[in-house]
Amino acid sequence: MSESPEILWALVIGTVVLLSLAVGIIAVIIFQQRKMFAMQQKNLEQLAESEKRYRRLVKLSPFPMVVAIGEKIVYVNDAGIKLFSASSNEEVYRQSIFDFITSDFEHPEENRFPTLLGQSQEIYDVKGQVEKLDGQIIDIELTAIPISYDDQDAKHIVIRDITQQERDKAELIAAKERAEQSDKLKDAFIANISHEIRTPLHIIIGYSNLITNELVGKLYPEMDSYFQAIRRGSQRLMRTVEHILNISSIQVGTFSVRPEEVHLSRRVEELVHEMRSLADKKGLELHFKSECPSVLLYADRYCIDQAVTNIIDNAIKFTKIGSVTVRVYCVDRRVCIEIQDTGIGMSPEYLPKVFSVFSQEATGYTRPFDGLGLGLSLTKKYVELNRGSITVKSRKGKGTTFTLQFLAEKVEEQLRMPEEIIPEMVPLEPLPQLDAAEGLHTVLFVEDDEETQEYMSSLLARDYNLRLASTAATAWDILQSTSIHLVLMDLSLQGDEDGISLTRRIRHDDRYNHIPIIAVTAHAFPKDRIQSLEAGCNAYFSKPFQIEELKASMESFLRKD
Repeated sequence: MSESPEILWALVIGTVVLLSLAVGIIAVIIFQQRKMFAMQQKNLEQLAESEKRYRRLVKLSPFPMVVAIGEKIVYVNDAGIKLFSASSNEEVYRQSIFDFITSDFEHPEENRFPTLLGQSQEIYDVKGQVEKLDGQIIDIELTAIPISYDDQDAKHIVIRDITQQERDKAELIAAKERAEQSDKLKDAFIANISHEIRTPLHIIIGYSNLITNELVGKLYPEMDSYFQAIRRGSQRLMRTVEHILNISSIQVGTFSVRPEEVHLSRRVEELVHEMRSLADKKGLELHFKSECPSVLLYADRYCIDQAVTNIIDNAIKFTKIGSVTVRVYCVDRRVCIEIQDTGIGMSPEYLPKVFSVFSQEATGYTRPFDGLGLGLSLTKKYVELNRGSITVKSRKGKGTTFTLQFLAEKVEEQLRMPEEIIPEMVPLEPLPQLDAAEGLHTVLFVEDDEETQEYMSSLLARDYNLRLASTAATAWDILQSTSIHLVLMDLSLQGDEDGISLTRRIRHDDRYNHIPIIAVTAHAFPKDRIQSLEAGCNAYFSKPFQIEELKASMESFLRKD
């Protein structure tokens, strides 16, 4: 059956349309592919350019950089070639990275680098050492980042030379250790000087007093003046030594401040009373006035005593005619101590230097007054250590006024202090003098200086059964074999154990911890007193001391026994 021409014509037209559509689709696909290819090509060119720039950046970087696949070096930049002391990259390529990185700086006992570089994570700032091709060893700091290199897993390693940094660090540590050692040597020197001066001075003063007491009424007047000169010279030497040691201790930072409540007006009045004999000797009037008698100050008592005493002593020393007036008054929350004299005064040119160490207005062979020029410098430091200030006003030939200011803990100007009930003075009864049959109280004197042993024996042997020990071991043997009623303890002893350690041992032993212990030592810094009392001593005496005061302290403890 033949088809009609219309149907055939429709089929032809449909076929042509379909073919046209197919050709169009194919053309669009080809166009898109060509466009994508062009974009890919451009991306590849950009990537290649970026890689080129990156390689150039790595090559010219001032930081040594290495690329390693496994442990083999496959790339090294110019800085890396220089770091390894190589002449070209061929000397480094295909070498093991561990041929250069020889040790783990922070953990030399176990080299962590093979493990760290074998891991897939990043590592930062690991310190080690690199041995160059010329044999030189340097300190390095290493950072490693995982990358892909030639389609293989690799590590991009950045190395930083820290040899100079580590050398500087080591020098700083060594300098710090030297400074600490120097401070320790200074501390030891100051402590030893104090001990070595106070010990013989104690013997000189002690024997001088002993001879004087034995010869009371038998001396010619001029001989009595000789012994007084010995005492004055000893006191002057002791004061000079104390000033030198204190200024040294403050400068090296070993001077400790122990604040406590101080009834300032009352304490200053006591200090004025102690200095009155010195003023009377020069024919000077020494006055004390208080406008706030009940003021409380929270400060170190030793510093306050030394500061006030130094100023009053100077005022008396530099005043030939007239008076010295000490006044305590309050301004708001501040308490002031004013010391005014009618002495020689100071020139305006010297005033700015008055608190300088070793400073004196008159110098040379013709200077009219003795001393080292440490007193006022020390006074200023004592005051400042207690949050205070000191000022001075002076006119040449008219006199000087020093004013010490502190922040008061409590000011009650209108409040009258309750009258202190002073018990009736009852003379101390002498210790029971037991006859030889009953025996005397037995006192153990632990002291390593033979001359001090002889001196103390001459003073105490009449009243006590005195046992002597030069070492802690000997003292312990005596404690175990003898009934001891009291111990006099020096801090420095021969042997491996000192007096502080021995005191602690006695206090921890139930057999002996009831025995009173009195520290008797030439170690006279505040820290020595604190250390002695904290170790278990019941009292503390620094050489040179008054034997009467020591005996009174011994009696008070033996009465309780």
